Amino acid sequence: MDLETLLGYSFNEPELMERAVAREGTGKRAKASGAKDPGLRVLGEAAICFAVVNHFYSQGMSPSQIDEERAARVCRENYARVAEEIGLGDCLIPSGPPRGSSLGERFEQVMGAVYLDDVNAGGTGIGACWEVLRKINLI
Repeated sequence: MDLETLLGYSFNEPELMERAVAREGTGKRAKASGAKDPGLRVLGEAAICFAVVNHFYSQGMSPSQIDEERAARVCRENYARVAEEIGLGDCLIPSGPPRGSSLGERFEQVMGAVYLDDVNAGGTGIGACWEVLRKINLI
């Protein structure tokens, strides 16, 4: 399954999706062009947190309930679990999924790409992230 089908999101700028799924090889095979994109990762981390908090706030939860849900859902370990469940590792280039927190970081990077792609297309970014997070049952 391809990334867009997995996420239920169609990228307007396919190069953002490609940046999000490209990853470094190991040893002599490492390619600079396939390096992780820390900017997308940081952007994704913030967008996920905002979308999750906004979702639970709009549900009328108390601040302490929102904090509990945020703490449980907004962490790399949870991202890695969700990414593994949906098969995100199979979409990474070159093939072969990363493990543990690295897969969680890659999930953040993909969500950063979703956010930026939607913003570049004139959206808010958060709405697109919310839709993806809802589809994959993170919220």
